[in-house]
This record gives sequence, structure tokens and C-alpha cells, in this order.
Amino acid sequence: MRRLYEKTLKRVFGYDAFREGQRDVIEAVADGQDVLAIMPTGAGKSLTFQLPSYIKNDGLTIIVSPLLSLIEDQMLHIRERGERGVARLTSMETLEEKQAILNHLKRYRFLYLSPEQLAVPHVTRALARTPIQMLVIDEAHCISQWGHEFRPEYARLGELRKQLGSPQCMAVTATAPEAVKKDIIEKLALFNPAQFVHSANRPEIRLIVERLLGEQKLPRLIELVRDVPKPAVVYTATRREAESLALSLDDALFYHGGMSTEDRRLVQSQFLRDEVAVMVCTSAFGMGVNKDNVRSVIHFQLPATLEAYMQEIGRAGRDGEAAFAVLLYADGDERIQQFLIDQQYPKEKDIRVAYFERENGTSLSHLPRLLRMNEEDPVFGLLKQMLSERTLAGAVDWVKERKRDRYRQLGQMIDYALIKTCRRDYLLRYFSEQPIDQEPCCDVCGPIAFPENEQVVSKNVTDWKHRLSRIFSFD
Repeated sequence: MRRLYEKTLKRVFGYDAFREGQRDVIEAVADGQDVLAIMPTGAGKSLTFQLPSYIKNDGLTIIVSPLLSLIEDQMLHIRERGERGVARLTSMETLEEKQAILNHLKRYRFLYLSPEQLAVPHVTRALARTPIQMLVIDEAHCISQWGHEFRPEYARLGELRKQLGSPQCMAVTATAPEAVKKDIIEKLALFNPAQFVHSANRPEIRLIVERLLGEQKLPRLIELVRDVPKPAVVYTATRREAESLALSLDDALFYHGGMSTEDRRLVQSQFLRDEVAVMVCTSAFGMGVNKDNVRSVIHFQLPATLEAYMQEIGRAGRDGEAAFAVLLYADGDERIQQFLIDQQYPKEKDIRVAYFERENGTSLSHLPRLLRMNEEDPVFGLLKQMLSERTLAGAVDWVKERKRDRYRQLGQMIDYALIKTCRRDYLLRYFSEQPIDQEPCCDVCGPIAFPENEQVVSKNVTDWKHRLSRIFSFD
């Protein structure tokens, strides 16, 4: 059997050897076990669920993925190696195209779809009538990150799996602390899963935090983008800021979820082909972007969680070469994330009005007008979900608990920005790993030099007047 793995690896994928950890995962999958695989970005997670399909060859492999860009990227690579038995069900296909796929499921080896598409009743019924080899949940951390509220279908994946006949299930992601691992196993109802947890450490990434005053951040970003190795990604919290910052930087484009699909594809394509050096973006950019030479990731605003931070800096250095993660932090930056958290949940008064109106016979269709909400607003979708699943007291308590949990996670991100001990140790402990010694490490452990001009970045940048005079000098 082991020789068969190597022969399939060479014949189908064109590789001579497995990367570290891939074979163990593949063997567990081939043995029919449920699997939870936490492997760093660039470790070849997709091969671990694609190769067993050629070994077992006894049904459809369904891959649930969160983003269209992620699905498009994986399908492109599958087709490039000559595999035609791959299809997708997304918002991009017409009803006729979707039905044609569902009518001929036995033609396909791989089917990609979002959790929302999997939850469509006639899709679930069609898949339940089809031999399924395995159900794969890609980027499985989203079950915990989004499944509670923003995309409730993630929380239903375990139930949907049962409707498909409880096929073998594999969950894969790049990062997951203990609480998230537990959430994934519980939500998917994984049975005694084989767990493969690789270190969250990315030794090639140098970790830097610069503490600044608020008015120093933009001038420092302009200087930093000029000096760091590129290609570079600059993350910020809002769409408006992504657009504004891109205009302030040289050779930069912006990317966010409010852009049209065509514009996002164009911008992403330009960045992938190295036609633009800097991408300024919200968290909408990243998953599914197969670019291994990103040299720097800069956070202009504080991410909401350490998991999000690790996912985003993990886009740098996928080729194993030196890369840099720089967080620009000013006191009060957390207020943006606090505002965003508050906006993601219905206010208590709106919850109480909604429950009162429903008890008095008001239809769901009339609630958005009464509450002055958009029917398509995710907050209203969350409110509808609570109305069907919780009592009034339960709904109020649940929102309070979720917001407390989100604030706690934000507090951990602030702690990372403020600590005076090794930043890498802090991240590894968060992911239940032991500290390690490595050089170079982070700005606390020693100065970090950018290779292009050997500019040294220290942990507290204080000479801001000098920097400002350089930026605005007319000499």
C-alpha cells in the first residue's frame, strides 16, 4: 500500500516525495478514519484529501469551502493536472447549471461547494442519493469563527453530514487553539478522529510590533511599505480605510468584500502575477490566494483575534524564505474592533421588540421595517435564527455571552501588542505549544533587519519626529 501512495503521488500529482506530515494524514484517511488535520499554510493540505480519492476510488469527495476564491484556486490546480471530474456549486452558477451537475453527480470525483449551498434542501437530497467517499471541511476553523452567528450554516454542518448518511469526514485548517479544535470535533460529530496537529510556529516569519501615536501611523506605514521586502500585504479593518491607504501608497491596489466579483478577480490576478507590489485589504483577502513569495504582511489595524492574526501573517513566506510580520499599534486601536463587534449583534432593545412583535402575530417579513433593518443584513439573519431557536431570555444572554467572548479574544490580541517578553512564545503558548529558541525571532528578542537596506526595526519606534521630517522633507 505504501508503494501505491508514492506511485499515485507521482502519476497524478507529479511529485517525487511527500511533504512532512502528509503521508500520516493520507494513511488515516485511506483507513476510513475521521480526521482533524491542523497543518500550516503551504504544507499541502489539499493533497491529503485529494490523493485518497484515487486510492479508494469508491465515490464522490465533497469539499465544503468558505470562499469562492478558495474554490476557484483549488479547482484550477485540479484541472491543470488533467482531472476533469471536478465541479462546483456556488452563487456563480445558474439554476440550470446547478441542476445539470446534480443530475450527473456520478461523473465527478470532486465536488466543491459552500456550506450555504450544501444546506439547500434539494442539493442535500441529491447528494444523499449519491455514493459519498468523504466529506471534507476545508478551513474548518470557520466553524468556530463564523458558525455561531455570521454564517449559521457552518454550525449546521454536523446535522447536514447526518442527512448525507454520516460519511467519513475530514476537517482541515492551518491554525486552531484547543477551544476551536473541540468546537470542530463537536460540531461535525467526528467519531474518535485521528488528529494531526502540526506546530503553529512559522520560523521563517520575523515578528515585529511598533507602538506609535495615532497620528504617526500613516507616515510610518508609507515609510515601512517603501522599506520592507515585497510583495507585501497590508491588512486593515474597514473597506473605506483599505481604499484610502492604497491611494497613499506607491504601487498599491485595494481589495475588500464590497467590490464586484470581476474587480476582485482582476486585482487578485495582478497581485499574483507580481504586476503590483502591495495589496491593501480587509480580511476578505487571503484564503485561497496561492502566492508563495509574499515577503511582508503589515497590519495597520489590530486584528480581532490571535487566530485571525496567525492566519493572516501565515500568507507570508510560504516558500520558506525569510518574511516579516509587522503590527502597527496605537493606544485606542481596539475601539475599531469593539465597534465592529457591537455592530455584528442585534441590540437588546431590538431583540425584545422582535420577540414582542412575534408573540403578537407580526410576520417575519414585517420585522425589518419595524426594526429599521435591511432584510439581507446578517444581523437580521442572526435575529431570525434566535427567534426560531431561543427564548427571549436565552437570546439576550447568548448575545451578551458571545460579545464577552469576542472582547476577551480582542484582549488577547492587545496583550500580544503590549507584551515585553518574546512574542513567538506568547503565540505558541496560546496554541498550547511549548516555547522555542530561534534566531532571528521577534523585535523583543533582538533587532530585526529588513534585507533590502538593512534598516533595523526596534520594538518601540520613538524617533517619530525624525521620520516625519524625512517623509515631508523637500530637500
